[in-house]
Amino acid sequence: MDGSAALPALPATGPAGVMRPFSVVRDRVPADVAARAAARFGLSAAGGGTAAAVLLARADRDIVRSAFGLNGFLTVELTEREDGTGTLDADWLGAPPVEQGFYLSLTTGTAYGLQCAVLVCDELARRGVLTPERRGNIELCLHEAIANAIVHGNLEIPSATKDQPDGYRLFSRLLRERLGDGAVRQRRIDIFARWTSEGLTIAVVDQGNGFDTTALPQDTDSGAHSGRGFLFMRALARRINVTDGGRCTLLQFDL
Repeated sequence: MDGSAALPALPATGPAGVMRPFSVVRDRVPADVAARAAARFGLSAAGGGTAAAVLLARADRDIVRSAFGLNGFLTVELTEREDGTGTLDADWLGAPPVEQGFYLSLTTGTAYGLQCAVLVCDELARRGVLTPERRGNIELCLHEAIANAIVHGNLEIPSATKDQPDGYRLFSRLLRERLGDGAVRQRRIDIFARWTSEGLTIAVVDQGNGFDTTALPQDTDSGAHSGRGFLFMRALARRINVTDGGRCTLLQFDL
């Protein structure tokens, strides 16, 4: 593939089933996808030719960590439909390169089975962004944001489910049903991190139906049964901004 020689090639999976954790490509970020990311994250739309690690469907933790090790900006998991076609024609959200940052796009089925907050914080620590003293609060906050994006966003399980009679049993049943739906399982969770000398920003984006962001509680005395995770995150982050109709949670931290 043109341009791929600039980065190390990894073993490929052939018809015989040889393991291929991911392949490295360049110049595969479509202009319209880069433009969407630029609008969402306030970035320049230039630089759509950034290097990317493209994971095969059902990536595991070791595969994601190996992809991060290439220091590319984009790490994108193919859906089960795309795996084997070699194309990147689904509605995944690519992003142009920035001075310091990385972007991870996983299917919901994969993200649910991984400790995504740990993976992202491990990578931030590896790149010298997080110190052990700062990591704890950031990882807890990010875990809450990702869990919300998966469960309430892509899986569309209402936050009030557990407050109903026999709520935990209902929650478990809905979780199994939604994860068993192939179309739902292949919805994306996108995690985008960038940092400067002034701080760290992490965006968590889902493909759910969103929610009314004006209903989020503003303080612990509001008595609201939903949105309590938002209050927890706000206590840990310097600033939280929920955009895109509730589908994008932007977390800002001091470093």
